[in-house]
Amino acid sequence: MGITAGRPLQIFRDALTEALAGANDVLDIGTEYRFRKELRPLKEWFKGKNYKAAGFHPRMDFGEDNCDLDLDICAIGLPDASFDCVICLEVLEHVANPFAAANELLRILRPGGALFLTVPFLHGYHGHPESASASHDSFPDYWRFTHQGLEMLFANLRELKIVPLTGPIEFRLRFTPAASWVDRTPWRQLVDQIDRPELGRATTRHVVTGRR
Repeated sequence: MGITAGRPLQIFRDALTEALAGANDVLDIGTEYRFRKELRPLKEWFKGKNYKAAGFHPRMDFGEDNCDLDLDICAIGLPDASFDCVICLEVLEHVANPFAAANELLRILRPGGALFLTVPFLHGYHGHPESASASHDSFPDYWRFTHQGLEMLFANLRELKIVPLTGPIEFRLRFTPAASWVDRTPWRQLVDQIDRPELGRATTRHVVTGRR
C-alpha cells in the first residue's frame, strides 16, 4: 500500500527532506531495485548524491535500475560510518532479527548521519507464507511495530521521531471497498480534515527518523 497523496505523502516527503539535508553518501537498503516505492517520483532529489541501492539476493533484470549491492541487513558487509543517510522502506517486518538489523543500520551511519525508515503497524500479511528466505522473490512477513517497540529498537538514535502516517479513520477505510477512493479528490481532502493520526492509535504505517 503505497503513499501517493494528501497528508501521508506530505509527512513522508517532509521527513525525507530533513534526512537528506546535507547528505552525500546515501544507502537505500532492503529494496528490490533503485528508487523503488515512494522514491520513484523523487529521483531528482538524489541528483549530485552518491546513492546506492542494496537488496538481499536481488534480481538483476531491471537494467539501469538494478541494485548496486547485495547485502544482508542483519550483517551488512560494509565498514562502520559509511553513509550520511540510510533509507529503509518496509523492510524490518521481513527480518527475523529486527534488533540485529537496527544495530547494523546505526553502525554504518556516520556521526550525525540520518536514518529514514518506514514500517507497517496495522497492515495485512504481505509475504510468502511457506518461505524461510528473505530474498526479494520469497520473503516472509514476521512483525508489526508499535511506536513503543520502535523506541526500543532505535533507542540509541538522537532526535528520534516516530510519526504515524495515517489515523484510525483511514486505517479502517483501507480495509474496505472504499480503499481505492481514499486518495482521490475530494475524498483525500475530507479524510485529511477529519482523521487524527496520533501515536498509540490505529495507523497503517510509521515513519522513523533520527540521527546517530
